[in-house]
Amino acid sequence: MLNTRPESLIKIENSLRSLNDAEKKAAEFILFNAQRVVEMTISDVAQESGVSEATVFRLCRALDFPGFRAFKLDLARQGNVSMQAPFDPVSPEDDAKNIAYKVISITIESLQDTLRILDYQQLEKAYNALKAARKVLIIALSVSRTTAIFAADKLNFAGLDTHAEVDIHFQAMHAANLGKEDVLLAFSRSGDTRDIIEAVQKAKEAGAITIGIGNNPHSYFGKLVDILLVTKSKETRFRNDLLASRIEHLAVVDVLFTMLAARDPERASQHYRVMHDAALSKQI
Repeated sequence: MLNTRPESLIKIENSLRSLNDAEKKAAEFILFNAQRVVEMTISDVAQESGVSEATVFRLCRALDFPGFRAFKLDLARQGNVSMQAPFDPVSPEDDAKNIAYKVISITIESLQDTLRILDYQQLEKAYNALKAARKVLIIALSVSRTTAIFAADKLNFAGLDTHAEVDIHFQAMHAANLGKEDVLLAFSRSGDTRDIIEAVQKAKEAGAITIGIGNNPHSYFGKLVDILLVTKSKETRFRNDLLASRIEHLAVVDVLFTMLAARDPERASQHYRVMHDAALSKQI
């Protein structure tokens, strides 16, 4: 069953890094008092969170709601608006079964939240850009580098000329050499990785279409790319972004691959057969 958490709460969690101090105070108050907020006025929220009404209004606008009333309507539209305070559910005393249950439950919730906030028009645009691309450059850094490699391998199976680059110098050089028929696909969970942003800028200057997959729609990265696919990661095992799962990014790659393969099965099947036959020689 699909998670019924309101989209407004998911948007707040994704946007916390981009909010100023006052907006963050209001956002955190709403996150942990969502049930109460449904019955409160904008003045009540401002007073109890220690900010001005203007700050609450700006927060709502930053979350793409026209005002506080529209924000509250989204909260009220769903039945489950309760919110637990952040905690680490995994303890040293947990056995293997408990840890597996907690980790996989977090993963499931992340994927359900991603389904709720994913912009499907942007997803169609990403599909169309990839389908028409002469070549695709995929970039990521740090622990996301494995996501880039996975994406390149996966899209190659769909018949795309795809290359993953995880070195910052080669990212910049390859991005600058893209053309108008090419696509840059970039991963940035936080949206504030300087080297990824610089590579995206070079690709745009070269005329390439840029697709971003990340968790922060209000980051510079999120506003810079031509097509943005926003995902959600509910990470409570570790409170360090570096250690957070990228499972939601892998899922979006799988969706794009499936769209490409399902809508042009002949191309995908032909390319897969060639790759499959080439791999047979490596088997005993």
